[in-house]
Amino acid sequence: MQDRKGMMWVATRGGLNRFDGYTFKSFHNNSNRFGYLGNNVITALAEDRDGVLWVATGRGIYRYDPFQEVFTVLDAAPRTYISHLQIDKENNLWFSLNAELHKYDIGMDRLENLKIPASCITIAEEEGKLWVGNHSGYITVYDIATGSHVRLSVLDSNIPPNLRSISKIVFANDKQVLIGCFKQGLKCYDRSTGIIESLQLREQDNSAIYVRDIGLSTKDECWVATESGIYIYNLKTGEHLNLRKHTDDPYALADNAVYSVYRDRQGGMWAGTFFGGLHYYSPDNARFKKYYPVAGVNSLSGSAVRELSPDKEGNLWIGTEDGGLNKLNLTRCEFTNYLSSSNPSVIPYPNIHGLLAYGGQLLFGPYYNGLEIMDIRRGVVTDRFKLVGEKGGPTSDFVLSIYRTRDNQILVGTGYGGSGLFVFDPKNKTMKRVPQIPTDSYVFDICEDTDGNIWTGSVNRGAYFYHPKTGKSGNIRFADQIDGSYTNEFAVHGIYEDSDRFLWFTTGGGGLMKVDRSGKIVRRFTVENGLPTNLLFRTLEDDKGRLWVSSLKGLICLDRKTEKIKVYTKANGLITDQFNFSSAYRDQEGRMYFGSVKGMIVFNPKDFEKTGEGPATYITGFQINNKEVVPGVDKSPLQRSVLYTDTIELNYLQNNFSIEFAALNYASPEVTRYEYFMEGVDRKGTYLSRNRKAYFTDLSPGEYTFSVQAKCNVGSWIGKERRLHIKILPPYWQTTYAYATYMLVAILTLFFIVRYYHLYLQRKHRQKIRLFEHEREKDIYRAKIEFFTNIAHEIQTPITLILGPIELMVHRVKDEAMKKSLTMVQRNAKRLVELTGQLLDFRKTEIHQFGLNFVHTNVSALLQEQVANFRAEADQKGIDLATHMPQDPLEAFADKEALVKIFSNLLSNAVKYASAKVDVEIFVSKETEETFTILVSNDGKGIPIGMRERVFEPFFRLRGNNQPGTGIGLSLAKSLTELHNGTLRLLPAKGQIVVFELVLPMRQKFEFKLSNWKKI
Repeated sequence: MQDRKGMMWVATRGGLNRFDGYTFKSFHNNSNRFGYLGNNVITALAEDRDGVLWVATGRGIYRYDPFQEVFTVLDAAPRTYISHLQIDKENNLWFSLNAELHKYDIGMDRLENLKIPASCITIAEEEGKLWVGNHSGYITVYDIATGSHVRLSVLDSNIPPNLRSISKIVFANDKQVLIGCFKQGLKCYDRSTGIIESLQLREQDNSAIYVRDIGLSTKDECWVATESGIYIYNLKTGEHLNLRKHTDDPYALADNAVYSVYRDRQGGMWAGTFFGGLHYYSPDNARFKKYYPVAGVNSLSGSAVRELSPDKEGNLWIGTEDGGLNKLNLTRCEFTNYLSSSNPSVIPYPNIHGLLAYGGQLLFGPYYNGLEIMDIRRGVVTDRFKLVGEKGGPTSDFVLSIYRTRDNQILVGTGYGGSGLFVFDPKNKTMKRVPQIPTDSYVFDICEDTDGNIWTGSVNRGAYFYHPKTGKSGNIRFADQIDGSYTNEFAVHGIYEDSDRFLWFTTGGGGLMKVDRSGKIVRRFTVENGLPTNLLFRTLEDDKGRLWVSSLKGLICLDRKTEKIKVYTKANGLITDQFNFSSAYRDQEGRMYFGSVKGMIVFNPKDFEKTGEGPATYITGFQINNKEVVPGVDKSPLQRSVLYTDTIELNYLQNNFSIEFAALNYASPEVTRYEYFMEGVDRKGTYLSRNRKAYFTDLSPGEYTFSVQAKCNVGSWIGKERRLHIKILPPYWQTTYAYATYMLVAILTLFFIVRYYHLYLQRKHRQKIRLFEHEREKDIYRAKIEFFTNIAHEIQTPITLILGPIELMVHRVKDEAMKKSLTMVQRNAKRLVELTGQLLDFRKTEIHQFGLNFVHTNVSALLQEQVANFRAEADQKGIDLATHMPQDPLEAFADKEALVKIFSNLLSNAVKYASAKVDVEIFVSKETEETFTILVSNDGKGIPIGMRERVFEPFFRLRGNNQPGTGIGLSLAKSLTELHNGTLRLLPAKGQIVVFELVLPMRQKFEFKLSNWKKI
């Protein structure tokens, strides 16, 4: 069956097959994601109005969705043997189940048994009626609309019941209905008269013919599939032809048991056999009629046809190189073979070179046996010339060509030693050499042009000519000339004059030469101009002025006006691509005969003038990364079958793919040529003559349009262009959303850069302002220090001068009241001296002029001394001043003066701000024993967290603090601590306890073991 796309579907006992002209795609009863066929025995096929394929099997009916390529079972039908599917115009499905007619309403999903016996079913579409044959020899005509039916009797009632089965019903035309009987041959029912007639398919009795199928090839011809081959019956003339199996015939049926015949939309006939497989007959390829040897059949006796010559009786004489001489009666199409080894008086030679039928005689040249003459009427050889040549001159026994001129002069051309051209006198039986043709030149062909010149073709010296009456002669060379000598000269196999009086020379390697009347080479045709080969044999011209040239690789048709070349090959219906020497003939009706190495072909060039509409071209396969893509699977880009797909969308990882295509040309698929073009990739089309796949790799994201068009190799049709739009999506980082994101990120980045730069400028500006303020503060601070330092210097000297007399007065005054007052003055003066000394020391640390001498020091004793100095003040304030000293003295390298200043400032600060208790603790670090720690704590008012670091700033004092002080004591202590490579910090508060932690190293980088120290 051929579906609406043009695909051929073949039902077999081994499953269902789809054929596109090149490959078969098989469907079996395998269960997979695409459904399954319940049985491999396929009995019938039908396509409904929606393009769905219905498949009848040995186990029910299955529905094939061509869009999704999926099979589903028809649940309404039982799982049993079903046959003879038919679809009516209302899209109802009719079939035979248990030899009864059933109807399945596809739309309603309803099955109905009509209880009508059915062995075959045919639908009369226009009438809306079913013709149902049965096993009893009756036909039931069922009206689909009304449900009424009538019964026709086809076979006589006296025929036994087991021989009455009807196998096929076909409407030949409006009047005739062909009825195939399984065991009673072919019947014809005349609908106008009601008469049933038996059609004679054999000369003998027709009853033994088992008709299985009937197919109309034309309106007047039907093919009948039987158990005894195929019968081709002409409904008008009653003529019939039986096609049967023949072992030696490559074009015969492979099996006589033919079960089905079918006509496709190209007019080709398909035949399915029981053992011999599938056969195909193409009317296009049948334009070449073939004659070849078949054992046991009247046919050619040899395959290699060398010579052709007609006689006046309507016979064509054929000389072969492996089967001797043959005569073909063109009227009866009968062969007579003259090869007989038992009768030497006939023709014992299998190899014939040179042939001419003249009058009642046949001249021919047996291979290396000279020239012989046969009486055509009697069929016997009358004369034999073992050698061809003049008496006493060079001779040859190898005849290559025989020719008759318009003056009835017989010319004989020979080859090898003593070869040349000779004039044969049939009356005197003598040979005369033509002197204008050199000896040993070989004469492959002889031709007389319109002017009376005789032309001959040589083996390696081009072509010679002479005029028998004027004596004019000459030589044309076709080889290349280098330094005055000819190279690459090829043999001239044939010479032909066309209707425009141009001469055409076919050569054995140099192509086709066109020569004008003056002997000038006008045109040269070679493989570069489109010839399939440069080895050519003979030329003929048809009524349209086209040249037909036999070659080593097919039959060439050259249009002399357009110089367009067509090449017909075996795929176009030739018997072989390799033709033979000297074998070309055109009859009076324009038919052409060409000999080949496998027989002879005959055709009428008029049959090749028609051009038809090309077959449909389809995309039949789509592979991604060398894997076939089908619809309905994970990550498949196909939503439906590629046959029905116009647009495919691929992701960026699917940019390596191939496209397979096919033009549904079943006559000559091997020579169908394809031109494809991928818009967006190719600049010009790509031509394919063998392959049917287009490969594309690493295509960039974008939209492409693939187009393909099929053409016949001989230009008899051009198919419609098929297009497939392909869109390759970009990777996610190249999508529109990605670019929008990139743009947004770029904008944000630019914004943040600008913003950052703006903030940077602001920070820089603020930093400049802070730096300016800092420098100003430093200047103020420096000015303040300079001021205090200067004041301290100015004050220190008078105070020192005052302190001396006061100390003397304290010792001399006896009055206790006065002494008490002087003591107070002395104490305050000393305090003032200490303050000015601290201020000067602080100044030295600020300008890095305070030098330290790290000497071995008893830190515990030094700390005890300082604690003792503050005990009186602590007692006066009612403060408990406690110390926690280690049992062993703690000794370290330190500057004693600096330690005194640090201890005094810490103790002074603790006693000043304590409420009731001051604790002093000293210990060595337990972790490293390289540092020692002094903790000075008091229970005074806590210091806020944010102020803990600021207490070490110069001149800093907490607000609300009414205790006297300058605010440089802790700053000086921290500076001296850092000069000791130690740390001084205020620990986090524990309740109302304020703790200062002093950590100093036990040793220094530069140490002095001195008994005393001095200030530097």
